[in-house]
Formats: sequence, structure tokens, C-alpha cells
Amino acid sequence: MKKNVYMTGYLPLFSIILFSCSFAIYIERLVIKKLKYFGVYQGMLELFESHVIHLSVWFCLFLLFFMGFAALKLLSDTLTHLSMFFFSKDTEGVLLQQSKSGGWFFFAGGMLAIVLNHSILLMLIVFVSAALVYFFYFLLKIGSSFSTAGIMGMVFIHLFFWAGFGLLVVYTVLRLYNAFVSSIT
Repeated sequence: MKKNVYMTGYLPLFSIILFSCSFAIYIERLVIKKLKYFGVYQGMLELFESHVIHLSVWFCLFLLFFMGFAALKLLSDTLTHLSMFFFSKDTEGVLLQQSKSGGWFFFAGGMLAIVLNHSILLMLIVFVSAALVYFFYFLLKIGSSFSTAGIMGMVFIHLFFWAGFGLLVVYTVLRLYNAFVSSIT
């Protein structure tokens, strides 16, 4: 049987859908609980049925998470291609094709996140674990075509970018939170 290299092309989309679904389900429960706490939910029930409210909140959250995970995928692919450009001697893209089957790690992580949607911490652990396992799988698949300095360069470019990106996001969220709190008082 001939192996088709495009067979796993759908995995990133399904993985993004699964992770987005699981995070949206968890946050939707929190939003509905807060709406009930503040008394807004009762007023909404006069206009809409309960399942319509739940579905609308879930769908909006799903779209937000879908856009976020799609952006992370875009950044990750761009960073991978950039690091391959700097540190690889492969100009045909053969190494990228060899690592495409690593998408199964994210798909399995997405399935597990759906099952564990009662805990945001567990879902975050599953997402980060899937990303790390994929990255090490990627390094193992392409490692034979790289020098030691090339592998170290690839690891450090990814490490520095994601650490900087994470710190920038945390800094921005803290600045927004402080501005919000100072405007209230």
C-alpha cells in the first residue's frame, strides 16, 4: 500500500477544534455561573431559552479559542520554518514531511482535553505536554540531518521566542489588569 503524505493534513485543524471545544466548555460554565451570580442570567431567560444562551456563550468562546490556537499554530509553523532556514541544510522540505506525523500527538492531546474539560489546569497540562512531546519528536525525526550546533540553535530559537512571547503576554495582561483596577478605585 502506498503511503500518502497528505493523509495527516487534517490533524492540525481537528486538534485546534478539539482544544478550542474543551477550553470553551470549561469557560462557558464559568461565564454562566457568573451571569447567575450577578443576576443577569435571569433577565436573559426572559428573552432567550436556556440552551440558546449556553450555546451562544459557548460558540463565542469557541471562536475566540479557535482564533488563538490558530494564531499559535501559525507562529509555531513560521518559527519552525525560520529555524529550519537558519540551521538546516535541507532545501527541499524533506525534513518537514518526515515530521508531519507528529500531529497525532496534538490530536490525542485534544481528545484527552475534551475528556478532562472539568479542569482548566489539566487541559493546560495536556496542551503543554502535547507541545513538548511534539517538539522532542520533531527534534528526533530531524536530528540526524543537523549538526549539534544546529540542534542547539533550533532549540534556543524556539525557547527564546516562546519565553519572550509568554512574558510579553503576561506583562500585557498585568498592565491591563492594573489599569482596570486603578480605574475602578
